[in-house]
Amino acid sequence: MKLSKANFLKNIENELLGIYSFFGEESIQIADFTDRVIKLGKTKGFEDKQTHIITKDSDWSFLSSENENFDLFGSKKIIEIKLLAIGPGNKGSKAIKDYCLSPDQNKLVIIHAERLDKKQQTSAWAKALESNGTLVVEPPVNKNSMPGWIKEKSINLNIDLSKEAIFLLAEKTEGNLLAATQELMKLTLLFPDQNVSMENMKKSISNSAKYSIFDLSNSFLLGEKKRTVRIIETLKAEGTQPPLILWALSKEIINLYKVIEEGSTRNIWGPRFYLDSLNEKAKRLSRSKIKKSLQDVAEIDAAIKGLSDKSPWQSIRELALDF
Repeated sequence: MKLSKANFLKNIENELLGIYSFFGEESIQIADFTDRVIKLGKTKGFEDKQTHIITKDSDWSFLSSENENFDLFGSKKIIEIKLLAIGPGNKGSKAIKDYCLSPDQNKLVIIHAERLDKKQQTSAWAKALESNGTLVVEPPVNKNSMPGWIKEKSINLNIDLSKEAIFLLAEKTEGNLLAATQELMKLTLLFPDQNVSMENMKKSISNSAKYSIFDLSNSFLLGEKKRTVRIIETLKAEGTQPPLILWALSKEIINLYKVIEEGSTRNIWGPRFYLDSLNEKAKRLSRSKIKKSLQDVAEIDAAIKGLSDKSPWQSIRELALDF
């Protein structure tokens, strides 16, 4: 069934289904949905979690139970599947449709995808997910809907923003969800338990950190490893949270993956210097390196969510130095 965001948030409090799919323009729009499903799944005995980042040559056998050896108590797994704009491909499409015909009760499947086109969202595999599980499609956030998105995000972070402060932040961040989230997280530290007025917002924006999340992205893309780690440490000291750092790094890795797979930057938005940087960096990377980095991102994400014993910050540093 296809649900609105509001109905999904209402239903997830009462019932856990076996298949969830979340489509959005930006991963930051749907991250909270995934986290809520994983949290509820853990209370239902789904302790083990596997993350699969899909590429064109991905092996989809993880959806099949034929070759699995379950322990005596029955292994209940969370299977998280990340699609990177290109969709699941022919092999993946068939695997998804076949799985939907006979879901495994010992698996909690979560599929999330960003920037799927309309054709992908209405394809046979997407319809199979909608018919056999829960599907939530979040529309892109535009200039008109940005204030509403900021207000909702601020409520989730327990920040009381005035109407004027919301519109000022929307204006300054110009539709960039990552930048808006960074500013909101900073506000939780600067103005705890108080209303954030327009003057407070002006003060927060004018007192921006020495480094921004975009400085981090640019340094990471240019291969400036020591500077990248220095920016990470500065952002950490100023209260930036690991999920935001990881989103910034993973976005660059995903864009590089798209360039390598598609051979151009035609489906990536950005100024010319940024697109040129992607092209130059992609020429120096192998597919195997990109896949390894995507898997590292998945493992760091699991650590942030408390699903592994690794240190998120240390793992982020290692990703920056190794990439």
